[in-house]
Amino acid sequence: MKGVFMRERALLMNQWALLLVLVLLIATPVRSHAVVAVLLLYSVGYLTVNRHTLSMLPFDWLVIGLLTLYLLSRLPIFLLDGQQSRYLAPGAHMAALVPIYLMLRHLLAPVDLPAFRQYMEVGVVLGCLGALAVALYQTLVLGSYRADGFLFSINLSYLSCAMAFLAASLIRGSSHKTWLLLAALAGALTCILTLVRGGILVLPILLVLLLLLNANTIGWKVIVAALVALLMLALVSYATLPNVQNRIDYTTAEVTNLMEGDIEAAVSSGGRLQLWTAAYHAFMARPLIGLGYEEREALNAELVERGVLTEWVLGVNRGHAHNQYFEMAATGGLLALLALAGYLVVPGVYHWKVYRRDRDNTWAQAGLVFTVGFAFYNLTEAAIHHEMMTTFYTYMQVMLVVMGRVELGYKGLGLGTAKKSCPQG
Repeated sequence: MKGVFMRERALLMNQWALLLVLVLLIATPVRSHAVVAVLLLYSVGYLTVNRHTLSMLPFDWLVIGLLTLYLLSRLPIFLLDGQQSRYLAPGAHMAALVPIYLMLRHLLAPVDLPAFRQYMEVGVVLGCLGALAVALYQTLVLGSYRADGFLFSINLSYLSCAMAFLAASLIRGSSHKTWLLLAALAGALTCILTLVRGGILVLPILLVLLLLLNANTIGWKVIVAALVALLMLALVSYATLPNVQNRIDYTTAEVTNLMEGDIEAAVSSGGRLQLWTAAYHAFMARPLIGLGYEEREALNAELVERGVLTEWVLGVNRGHAHNQYFEMAATGGLLALLALAGYLVVPGVYHWKVYRRDRDNTWAQAGLVFTVGFAFYNLTEAAIHHEMMTTFYTYMQVMLVVMGRVELGYKGLGLGTAKKSCPQG
């Protein structure tokens, strides 16, 4: 049994898991968190076999604390509101990454990074190209108004955007730049074909961020050219794709209705504003831990009677806020907002600090762009609330943090990884 957890086999297991997670995520109907579940079971066995060589650093305890904070923040409302498993599910999926993190931290050495990079590159290329093929089939062959792949269109939008910029972030220092560029464009086009504005509007923001992070190597001429190309792509898309044109016209009409105070006419944007208002009231009703889902629905009904909200809100299950920040505040309160800072803000700051120390650290740069992307996705949807999204987000954070830390330690820039011993299994 011990041979199953030998270093070489453990490395191969993690490399293939990384590839499969990226390939399956948006290109197939198979849920990628099934791969993470298998990897979790393997990591428990790996840690058991290698427990005598696992030394814990203060940084490890910090990561473990951040990974479990979401789950812990939901315990009060879970106990108060009939112990519904729905409250704990996202946090439990995040906490489940603890054994995988410890395995990777114990397993990875600088010599392993090139192989992991190749598996990641293959994963994002196949995932992005496969997702685009599905999106084109749905919109061009089946005649669907918008692409939704094997997910809801809004989830496909955010995940394809995230995958596109994982591919784009890996271009620097890669020997497969052309394939990664094609993957990035495929992911971006898939995002556009979903017609989800929350994802499409993030594309130029992340592109500008990525270009600025690479300004020291690509030069300002390339940055200007890329921005011009982006503008031309937007104009061509509007001129040639009727669905894109309709979506932009619809957005313009919504903005006009909101400016005129006609919230009901602005169904999508106006609806979100009402849900955010309802979430704010739920937070203020019990700031420390927020309200349970049934309590939020009852409060929304009361707000409708008082004329604060329209009856449209009553049709939204659990009063779901369609915004990660408001959703966490409404059900979870200050404790949940603290957890949100732990799994969203802290990783972003960490990746930024590593990037500042080593501007050639691919993993820190990719992690920073990845985290900023989810910070924006969360404005129009609870993007780290669904179990699959939570698992993917956390798994990629764990991978990027460990690989970035290994590379930084290898270059002698600190963080206590340079002398890490490798298990022999």
